[in-house]
Amino acid sequence: MTMFKGLYAGTFDPPTLGHIEIIKRAAALFEILIVGIGENIEKRNSILTLEERIEALKKETASFSNIEIFSFTGLVTDFAKSQGVSTLIRGLRSEGDMEYEMQMANANHKIGNIETLFLMARDSTSQISSSLIRELSSHGAPLKDYIPSHLEEILHRRTKGTK
Repeated sequence: MTMFKGLYAGTFDPPTLGHIEIIKRAAALFEILIVGIGENIEKRNSILTLEERIEALKKETASFSNIEIFSFTGLVTDFAKSQGVSTLIRGLRSEGDMEYEMQMANANHKIGNIETLFLMARDSTSQISSSLIRELSSHGAPLKDYIPSHLEEILHRRTKGTK
């Protein structure tokens, strides 16, 4: 029997409450949801290590038996094929996201015959972005409304923000 699998991929640096919301909603749509944490070898300014991002997402999704978390390098279409996935999940916060994600969806389909399913962010998470979190953290602002609470101290320390 073929399992209906979906893939939600990103760098998740840091994982946000918006990411967690999309993961939980997508998990309800697929028999197996693979969360792929992309490792960008050229990106040297990561806040969290790959291992910390994996552990954070495992902690936040521990109650879901159908979520699998892996890291990958290279094209998301290649990773999707290696996992037997034909559907990518992408979260949309705004019209700006839609324009970019449509381009990526078309490219992914052309390159790897992969479909993309868009999930709109809920109002409570639609303004959350990793760049916003980095900025707030660098100034020591509270992050509890944006990221899992167990990551706040780490982010403040790494961005030199103080609470």
